[in-house]
Amino acid sequence: MRYPDSRRRIVAMAALRFRAEGLAGVGIANLMADLGLTHGGFYAHFSGKDELVAAACGEAQRQMAEQWRPLLENSADGGCLAALADHYLSPAHRDFPDSGCAAAALAGEIARQDAGVRRAFAAGLGPLLAQLEDARRRDGAGPSPGPAAA
Repeated sequence: MRYPDSRRRIVAMAALRFRAEGLAGVGIANLMADLGLTHGGFYAHFSGKDELVAAACGEAQRQMAEQWRPLLENSADGGCLAALADHYLSPAHRDFPDSGCAAAALAGEIARQDAGVRRAFAAGLGPLLAQLEDARRRDGAGPSPGPAAA
């Protein structure tokens, strides 16, 4: 089945390119050409760029959660947040935004996107926030305060 594979490839490439070049820096025609696909074929998968941005941000956030998973699995209780911080603040993470945190790379642009993209981006943060909460719990910090406590 080529259709889901093509969509998956488009989303994965967009996730990488958006983080590296920004949302406005990536054109649909160039993105599709990089994949050996036609510009017109894009619309068989997406209604427009906003739908692709939402899907690509979700993919980028899923990739970040996958990067964090082994860090947390291999960290002793009490060292989870330090392991995440070491990874997040590392030169490799800093120097390669295409494989890094979508929030760091795109937050300024996401704020100016339509409501659907902003909602999808916020929803994609859920698993990352859950991992941070788990790291806090394992480090003995207890649950984080809710918005009312801030």
